[in-house]
Amino acid sequence: MDEVLWLARCILSESNRTDEQRLVAWVVRNRVETQYRGTTYREVVLEPRQFSAFNADTERRRYLMSLNQTSRFLSWRRAVAVALEVYQAPPTARPFDLSVRHFYSPISMQDGRVPPWARQATPLDAAALGVDPQRFRFYANVDETLDPPPALARGAAPTPARSAVSSHEDRPALRTRARSRHARLSGRVARPARPTTPSARRPTSRPDHRP
Repeated sequence: MDEVLWLARCILSESNRTDEQRLVAWVVRNRVETQYRGTTYREVVLEPRQFSAFNADTERRRYLMSLNQTSRFLSWRRAVAVALEVYQAPPTARPFDLSVRHFYSPISMQDGRVPPWARQATPLDAAALGVDPQRFRFYANVDETLDPPPALARGAAPTPARSAVSSHEDRPALRTRARSRHARLSGRVARPARPTTPSARRPTSRPDHRP
């Protein structure tokens, strides 16, 4: 049931109309089934820069996160019903291809802005889906070249791999450091070196006892 609740929170954040909620729910389900930006409904919904209501710690986000099985708001109960319907639906009920994993709402974009990935993609036929294209536009086959993951979009450098030691000259030094590190981690205290006394000097020749 937890997965259904996450799906319901997401579609309620996007629309109050059940027909639009149903299409949004299928987009989320497509993402989960193709493991795009997550493998669970919770991961998909909370993925950064994907569903705007969950991007920042706002009052609206806190309200959506507080909704659960005991919440009795009518709009919430309707969203849960739509989410459960889509969650349990057979694949044959899918209203579009499995590759449809993106959408946006033009009326919700400030100053008429368009998401970067949508500028190079063609939306599905809104009339065939029964939606107003000024309210929602759905897209298929938007890959990571058009919509890169957040880390790549920020230009984060990949984590450098550790270099392997190939020369024999480096290995004794590494073994010495490893032994020293093991001694520190184990709590052992090295024994002090045993003091050495200078040995008596051996005479070079036997003493002469002759008178």
